[in-house]
Amino acid sequence: MRKVEKGGVLKRREFREIVEKWYGRNIPWPLVEPDLILVFEDYGNRRGDGNFIVAVELKFFKQDKNLDKALRQAYKEFGQPLRNLIYGFDAACLWHIFDVNIDEEKIREYTKLIKYTIEKFKLPQSYLATAFPSDKIKVYQPIEYVCDNISSLITHLRNLLENEQSPFDLKEVKEYRDAIKVALRIP
Repeated sequence: MRKVEKGGVLKRREFREIVEKWYGRNIPWPLVEPDLILVFEDYGNRRGDGNFIVAVELKFFKQDKNLDKALRQAYKEFGQPLRNLIYGFDAACLWHIFDVNIDEEKIREYTKLIKYTIEKFKLPQSYLATAFPSDKIKVYQPIEYVCDNISSLITHLRNLLENEQSPFDLKEVKEYRDAIKVALRIP
C-alpha cells in the first residue's frame, strides 16, 4: 500500500483549483466524501501512473436498541460509495464493521442481503463486512473466514477491489482523478 488518507480530498482547495483552473470545469459540490482513501500500487499499471486509488465508505454498527433501525438505514444507503466513482476514484468499497456483541446470525443474514443486492444490480463496488473479536478479524463478506492481522485483510481487500473497478472512462472523470492525485500529493 502506498498511502492511507482520511477522507476530505474532494473539499480540498487543490482539488477544486485543478478542476476549475486547469480543466475549466465547475464540479458539483460533493454531498458525500469517502471516509477513507487507500492508494495501492497498480500492478498492471493500467492507469499509466502506477496508482490504484480507492474510496472506502465505513459504517460501524453497535449492539443497542437502535440496531435494527441502523441496519435498515444503512441498507437504504448501500450504494453511497458509488458516488465516489464519478469523482475519479478507481474503485469504491463499502465496509461494514460490526460490534462483537451483535449476534453472528444477524450479521450473516444482513451481510448476505447487502452482497446479494450489489451482485444482482451488478453495481461496480466491493463489499467487506467484518468484526474485530479479540486479536483476530472476523470477515463475513465477501467470504466468511478469520484473518490474523490487518495487513492480510488489506491484501484481501486490494484483491477484491481489483475485480470491481470503475466503469467510467469519461474525460471529466479522468480529470477529477488527476486532481485527486494532486490533492493527495501522489505522483
